Order: sequence, then structure tokens, then C-alpha cells
Amino acid sequence: MENRIILEELLMKKSQQKKKISPNNYKERLFVLTKTSLSYYEYDKEKKGTRKGSIEIKKIRCAEEVNLDEPAPPERQYPFQVKLYTIKYFW
Repeated sequence: MENRIILEELLMKKSQQKKKISPNNYKERLFVLTKTSLSYYEYDKEKKGTRKGSIEIKKIRCAEEVNLDEPAPPERQYPFQVKLYTIKYFW
């Protein structure tokens, strides 16, 4: 019951830029929400494809809207980001 799909939707995902100076890169990904996780997959019209990542719901600290400096095209009209709970260690 924990892995029952609540929502499955195609979304545009912005890549995590490893370099400070690089163009934004958006790719269509299939996002799947269950009671325990939010996972995303390479999108293939024939099948779900390879899982690219997953976030445990219990580790999500907040999800918030991203304000863009310029108007977004329709496919990126409602941008959001997910922040995970981080543990800081002090030695």
C-alpha cells in the first residue's frame, strides 16, 4: 500500500549545473509520487524508462515556488524546488 502511485506526471526538470557558467538545461522527466517517495524517470513513450532519482518524502523539508526573473514558457509556468532536510555535524 505504501508504494501505490498517488500521481504520475510529465514535468520539465532543470539539471543540476556542476559548472558555475553553463546554460540551463531542461529535460522532460516522468515524476511518480507515492506515499513514501517522489521518483523521476527518463521519459520514454513506450515505457516508464530508467529511474534517474528518488527522494524519500520523510526527508523533504519544504517545497516552494521559484520566482523567475523573466517570463517562463508555458511548459515551465509553475516552477518549484524541493528542499531536503540536512543534518549538520559539528566536531
